[in-house]
Amino acid sequence: MLYQKLLDFFWQKALNILEHAEPNIPIMGLFGLVGFPLFYFIWSYTFPQEFENFHFRMLIAIVSIPWVFYHYLPSWSKSFFPIYFILSCWIMIPFFFSFMLLKNEWSLVWTMSNMAGLFLLILLINDWLVISLLTTSAYLFASFLVFLLDGNIGYTNFQYEYIPIFLFGIVGSIIFSHKKNIANQTRILLLHSLSGSIAHEMRNPLNSIINAIESLQSIIPDKPGKQEKDKYQQYKLSRSGLISLHNVIEESSEIVIKANKIIDSILAGMQGKSLSTNSFKRITAKSCIHSTINSFSYNTLEEHKLVKDLSKKDFNFFGDKDLLVYVLFNLIKNALHYKKKPGFTIEISTETSSNGNTIKVRDTGPGIPASKKEKIFDEFYTSGKKNGIGLGLSFCKRVLTSFGGQITCNSKENEWTEFILHFPLYHSKEAEYLKKEVLHNKNILIVDNNSNNRRITDKYFSEWHCNTRQVQNGTQALSMLLQQHFDLILINLELPTVSGDEVAKQIRRKKHNPQFPATNYKEIPIIGFSNHSESKRKQRLLGSEMNELIPKPPRRKHIHLLFEKYFFSETEPLIHNPDIFLDNADILIVDDNHTSRKFISFVLERMGARVMQAENGEEALEHLEKNDYELIFMDMEMPVLNGINTTRIIREGKRFKRFGKYREIPIIALTGNTDDANITLAKQSGMNDHLGKPFGKEDLARVLSTWLQPQ
Repeated sequence: MLYQKLLDFFWQKALNILEHAEPNIPIMGLFGLVGFPLFYFIWSYTFPQEFENFHFRMLIAIVSIPWVFYHYLPSWSKSFFPIYFILSCWIMIPFFFSFMLLKNEWSLVWTMSNMAGLFLLILLINDWLVISLLTTSAYLFASFLVFLLDGNIGYTNFQYEYIPIFLFGIVGSIIFSHKKNIANQTRILLLHSLSGSIAHEMRNPLNSIINAIESLQSIIPDKPGKQEKDKYQQYKLSRSGLISLHNVIEESSEIVIKANKIIDSILAGMQGKSLSTNSFKRITAKSCIHSTINSFSYNTLEEHKLVKDLSKKDFNFFGDKDLLVYVLFNLIKNALHYKKKPGFTIEISTETSSNGNTIKVRDTGPGIPASKKEKIFDEFYTSGKKNGIGLGLSFCKRVLTSFGGQITCNSKENEWTEFILHFPLYHSKEAEYLKKEVLHNKNILIVDNNSNNRRITDKYFSEWHCNTRQVQNGTQALSMLLQQHFDLILINLELPTVSGDEVAKQIRRKKHNPQFPATNYKEIPIIGFSNHSESKRKQRLLGSEMNELIPKPPRRKHIHLLFEKYFFSETEPLIHNPDIFLDNADILIVDDNHTSRKFISFVLERMGARVMQAENGEEALEHLEKNDYELIFMDMEMPVLNGINTTRIIREGKRFKRFGKYREIPIIALTGNTDDANITLAKQSGMNDHLGKPFGKEDLARVLSTWLQPQ
């Protein structure tokens, strides 16, 4: 126990020393690499000394090479560097100078050199205890080595006046360095405490907002479901208004949850913890950039115009969208501080390559001096701005590191600054390591009566560090679900006694079982597997309340695809219930109202359709010429080209060279006016049916059942 405490004590000291010396390590390494061999010639030929040894100096110079390339060392080696730094310091400074001092019998040159070396050691290492241990042990070992080589230790040129001079210089330097370090540590601890308090204080009102939203949601009626129109006639709020109110509440809750996530991440940084990877998914760079530019809180419209999206190539990365958006927020906010500079702009661009991908944020502000570029990512370091506490860029660095990447800065003083966000490839080893971290917290239930299949499937999941449980039949599966939460259930359809389909239905209904854990089993992915052909699997999937069916027995590639779809994808998994199923039908929505398009798209995609959107008739005609669709939802009133005229142009077919189904494709009118005149006008233009706004899922199902003959 005592040994472990001492080990932890000295390891922490090594980390603190390295942190203090880090900005100067490369330049000191270069000084050593050049200086040790260079001074051999000075002390051998220019000012000859009694003892010199070129090979000894070259050996010491080699020790300094990792210092020179410190910022380019692989990440795994940096975990050992604190120990190497202490040992190499001991060799390069106190041992080398003590050995040369004794070999030259305390000559004036080497007495002064030894003093200079000790001052250098004190500058690098800010701990008096470590300095004392290093200098004492180095002098004793150097004395032993000289005695071993020469048979005696000479003090020919030693003078007693050196003792008070050495003591005054060393003790004075240590006291000054120690006081400066204590003051710096006090400042850092104060800022840590202050930042933590601020973050905690922010969390409390946000949680209060969540509680208020939940209270409001419990008071107002539930969202209207199927066949519930009459129930809501007693309320003055319209059905569409009620849906909108719920949507606003849900979006507000989501915003607060995102804010709490950022606060949790900042608090983790304050406490020295790593950022959580639990929310990491497959994210596209352009979606983050688009979200950042459009949701940033600009003070004026002119500020918004200063930020330009130049991203052309998109790429996927494994990480957290909210955290990256926060990083981009921070970079934009910092850059806008210099918006008054003539010709100021902020440009965000992307680059892709086989080695990795990048997002670049470049501004034409005053730039950053070369001497400060390495420091700007340090905690509590600020430059060029008042009232900042220096947490933003250090947090950005933590976020990119948690993604397996890094953030770097290029700048030309008085001209521009460019921050480069480096991301590993989505299928790289770095991303795979992060995925395994996420999957380490996932619980998988395997239901199969074949023990060999269970063992092999378990092996595939275990390769990715998942926690698995195995059962033989549906009864055991339901019993297991009473004991713990599962994130994915894999079930054989051909189970004895009770089929896998029936087990899945019972699992979905367990939401209302009071004995069940607090888990919504309506949403957990349930994957079936069987020997059936693909077409038969699709037929059996309908009404099974499973998410999908895969071939039996599951293979390694199937397991990997499940991970990507259900754990690493931003889209919600589709649960195939007895409702309508569109089987990848291609549908075009033409409506100038963004909210209306969003609602219809969400419902149709949940039914299994592929949806494309257009804001007006002209865009719709372009889409039809490029792609094939099986049905069109067409708003009647739109700018540029309204629904009535668009439908007439489609039915004529003169605008199309490729699209040939202009007479047959069903076109459904979307209109807020459902009087006889408007319905007649829609049909005369060539529309097949109509939906009156607002409409619900059941209205969509009626139209789809009539015109698509869905399964």
